[in-house]
Amino acid sequence: MNSELQRAELQMADTFQPERSKPRSSDRVYTPRVDVIETEDALTLYADLPGVKQEDVALTCQGDELILHATCEPRRPGKRLLYAEYGVGDFHRAFKIAEQVETSGIEASLKDGVLTVRVPKAEAIRPKRIAVTSG
Repeated sequence: MNSELQRAELQMADTFQPERSKPRSSDRVYTPRVDVIETEDALTLYADLPGVKQEDVALTCQGDELILHATCEPRRPGKRLLYAEYGVGDFHRAFKIAEQVETSGIEASLKDGVLTVRVPKAEAIRPKRIAVTSG
C-alpha cells in the first residue's frame, strides 16, 4: 500500500466557496492539518481543529468531494485579551475522493481537537481473498 503513497486516495481540492459557509464576523480561513490513512476497507482522515466544538463542524460528501468546514469561536468573549497566538475563524478543506466509497457509511467524531473521519471503500473495490481448494 505504500508505493509513493499509493495513488493519494484523497486529494486537496481548491473549492472553498464562502456562500456555502455560515456568515462570520471574521474573514480568517485556516487550512487544517490532515493525515490520511488507507487500509484495505477504508480511508481514515485525521484533521486538527483546535478550539472547535462538535456543533460547529460541517462535513459533507457531494459526488466525489468530501468537504470539511468548521468554525472556531472566541474562547473568552467579553474579556480583555492581553496576548494571543491562537486565532479564531473558519477552517476549510475539501478533498477529491479517487476511490469508490460507501457514502452512507461515513462516520465522524471529534475528540480533543482532532476530527476523525472514516470513509469506507465500496465493496466492489475491496481486495477479495480467494479460497484455494485441492481438487
